[in-house]
Amino acid sequence: MNLLQNRSTRHKVLLAIYGALVLLGIGVVVVLHHVERDGRYREAFNTLGTISRTAAGQITADHVGLLLAKYPAPGTIIKHTQDAWYYVMHDQLRRSMEIQPDLLPVLLVARDPDGGGWMIIATSDRNPTWRAPFLDEPRMERIGSGDPQRMDISGVELLVQGAAVADLNGRTVAHVVTRSPEAPLDAAILTALWRNIGITFVVLAVLGLFLFRSVGGWLQADEQAQARLADAHSGITDSIAYAGKIQRALVPAPDVYHSLFDGAFVIDKPKHLVSGDFHWCHRISDTEQLVATADCTGHGLPGAMLAAIGCSLLNEVVANHPRKDPAELLGILNTRLTTTLHQQGVSRGGGDGMDIALCRIDRQEREILFAGAMRPLYWAHQGQLTVINGDRKPIGGSQHDLDRTFTCHRLAYAPGDRIYLFSDGYVDQFGGPERKRFMSQRLHQLLADHGDLSMPQQAELLERAFNTWKGDEEQVDDVCMLGLAV
Repeated sequence: MNLLQNRSTRHKVLLAIYGALVLLGIGVVVVLHHVERDGRYREAFNTLGTISRTAAGQITADHVGLLLAKYPAPGTIIKHTQDAWYYVMHDQLRRSMEIQPDLLPVLLVARDPDGGGWMIIATSDRNPTWRAPFLDEPRMERIGSGDPQRMDISGVELLVQGAAVADLNGRTVAHVVTRSPEAPLDAAILTALWRNIGITFVVLAVLGLFLFRSVGGWLQADEQAQARLADAHSGITDSIAYAGKIQRALVPAPDVYHSLFDGAFVIDKPKHLVSGDFHWCHRISDTEQLVATADCTGHGLPGAMLAAIGCSLLNEVVANHPRKDPAELLGILNTRLTTTLHQQGVSRGGGDGMDIALCRIDRQEREILFAGAMRPLYWAHQGQLTVINGDRKPIGGSQHDLDRTFTCHRLAYAPGDRIYLFSDGYVDQFGGPERKRFMSQRLHQLLADHGDLSMPQQAELLERAFNTWKGDEEQVDDVCMLGLAV
């Protein structure tokens, strides 16, 4: 199913890319067409304008009036050599067309002195068209403006350009009119368009072949690599999830604490699926229990493996030495962990270890025995919250001596007292407005100010305070906290 989805996705990506290329190609063709069309029309009008201005500059304006007066009737000039002045005009128009010989004949037009409109005076053509009617007044005014014009003259689309012939006083007496059929120009533009379409089609075909073969192959290889990575990730995630299931089986369920104490809460927030922190409980008798929280080196799967070893060793040590106090149990636990991990004789400065707070609670004697390896005990007694620090040495870890001793603290508690054991993940969390650590002082104040709440209410308060402080920051470490009403 994933392969089919990947293939479909790959095809969609390739089609999207190719579609974008096709649209780009169409856009390029359209732009080139407009550029080609504008350029050819501009070139055509420039040529017409050059011919018109060249011819207009060579024709003598006075001769136009003299010829009109000399030959007043249409058709009275039947050949170019009939009159010297006329022949000169014809020759000047003819020679001006040498710039672009394939144009329509160049015309010299003037207004009929008798008010009969505009008429042809001379032409570059072989035969004269003396005084033949030319155009109506509106269209002739547009030509006389000197701007390029596109006109339908006698059913033919023409490009028309005019230039004035002026006398010495600056009075316009005639206009030189050049014309070019629009159809050949449009045909040339259309030919260029089809040429560009053909080139674009070939380019798109080559790009499509390259895209679907080469790029498609790269995408397929990447998809296969992603699929293998996803399968590997899924396998690892499943393995870690199963490891978490095993780890949860090693630690007591929260209901165990509720059955042994007047009130309790457990806060267990792994950084990942599994945790390097764990809480622990062992019932010695009806009136004696051992409880602990431990923080192993690292977090995630490495931390969870060390936590499993530590939890198993703690169960073994307590089962073999049930009457020893917490300090003695920590000493034995240190020896067992160091030998299990083959750390004996290793120099300082490295190695895996465990921080732990361990308590024996004797309900008959109303006594708490506490020993800690790098972890404290918070004791709420008669409205006061007291911190009993453990020894500044871990279980195993960077100090690999086998004979390590710990201090046992004896506390006489009263009904209603509470104790709190926790790892350092809670107080080390970054957050707040200045992205600082939560710190032990803030936790101490939080518990001291809300000591009157029930254990579930305190758990809710601590969870909310942690999440508020963390905000959008990443959780930096595993969090484990155990609160008990003794």
